Amino acid sequence: MRTVLVSTYEMGHQPLALASAAAALRAAGHEVGTLDLSVEAPEVERFEGAGLVAISIPMHTAARLGIELARRLRRLRPKLHIAFYGLYATPLHDRLTRDGLADSVVGGEYEPGLVALADQLAGRRPAGAPLEGVGAVAAFARQQHPVPDRSGLPPLEAYARLRVGDEERLAGYTEATRGCAHLCTHCPITPVYGGRLRLVRPEAVLADIEQQVAAGARHITFGDPDFLNARPHSMAIAQEVHRRHPDLTFDATIKVEHLLEHADVLPALSAAGCLFITSAFESTSDAILRALQKGHTRDDMERALGLAQAAGLVLRPTWVAHTPWATGDDFLELLAFIEGHGLVEVVQPVQYALRLLLPPGSPLIERLRVEQSLGPFEEEGLTWQWSSADPRLDRLQAELAGIVEAASCAGCDPEPAVETFRRVKAATYRHLLDDHGPVEVAPQPRRVVPGLTESWFC
Repeated sequence: MRTVLVSTYEMGHQPLALASAAAALRAAGHEVGTLDLSVEAPEVERFEGAGLVAISIPMHTAARLGIELARRLRRLRPKLHIAFYGLYATPLHDRLTRDGLADSVVGGEYEPGLVALADQLAGRRPAGAPLEGVGAVAAFARQQHPVPDRSGLPPLEAYARLRVGDEERLAGYTEATRGCAHLCTHCPITPVYGGRLRLVRPEAVLADIEQQVAAGARHITFGDPDFLNARPHSMAIAQEVHRRHPDLTFDATIKVEHLLEHADVLPALSAAGCLFITSAFESTSDAILRALQKGHTRDDMERALGLAQAAGLVLRPTWVAHTPWATGDDFLELLAFIEGHGLVEVVQPVQYALRLLLPPGSPLIERLRVEQSLGPFEEEGLTWQWSSADPRLDRLQAELAGIVEAASCAGCDPEPAVETFRRVKAATYRHLLDDHGPVEVAPQPRRVVPGLTESWFC
């Protein structure tokens, strides 16, 4: 039986979720085709002969696009078995199956569940028998993660690149761990993994990097939710990669708490080729940071910036700038923090407009219901609605979304970050201070800020 694995969007990188699932299914003797809708057209012929179409939904945007695809497939081939898998699959189980979009949902550590499902559809297992990890309950059994099979995927040239000044380099992507040991309340990993952490065996990670280097990659993104969740494991991989490929660079995501706890390892990361670190600062308000259970404070963020700079690393903060608890002063302070710490060139403009998502399963839903600030569930947006106590902030966020979208429009040269920040600051002053005059941006450090050509967002 033929299985078609589909990715709709994985933040501008070659989809690891397709490569890992393809490796497991092919090892079990199944024929597998892959389709990445972010760079490939969904011709009907790609689904010919398929008995199973499995749609990867590792993030919010991918889930929305995956649902659109499932609706089209239902119209074209009503009897086709459609499955969803990945991080967002389990929280959306009831909606996917209730609406008839999904025949199966595979959550958690998805490879064994996908193989079991394909086996059952191929007649290798009794029809209708329950399968671990297939259904409303995700499975987290420890597994020997396969070396991702990237054959059939679009080439690395089709995806985001590393940009350092005027130079661009082909970039690859892998993960040394899955899940997270922490329980941040706004994070989509929390309701699924619940503090569980799974290590990908080093041999599989190293082999995956090797094949991407052979395909032309000169930079690797480690997409782990937190690269230092398992410090010895991840550092051993990073240092072995550097031994094999001294000129290969990488980036990773590390939470503020770990930057402070493992400050001694930051110089070693830099020496191993780490160019920049993404870190979820989220807010400059300690009250909001407590609501999100981030485990750090505003003062901690300032310390983390200093430690990264001392180690020769660029620290790129991300933010949840708009939350139900934020005040006008909070947003003004966030902009002042970015400007005052010389981060205008470092923060991706999309961050100024990001609004807290409340997908099914979010631990924050009940809190907002008690606080009487929870609105209805938006079916198309896959999130519960909320509104700010200060309506000016909702109007500001809507305008900022337009500003940052225009600044990074597809097919055009991106607007200089300082100019985008100036427009964001001017809009903020108009909405919150009734100040319609011109605004200035404090001089920012002159430096080359490495980053990917695809903006980070969920």
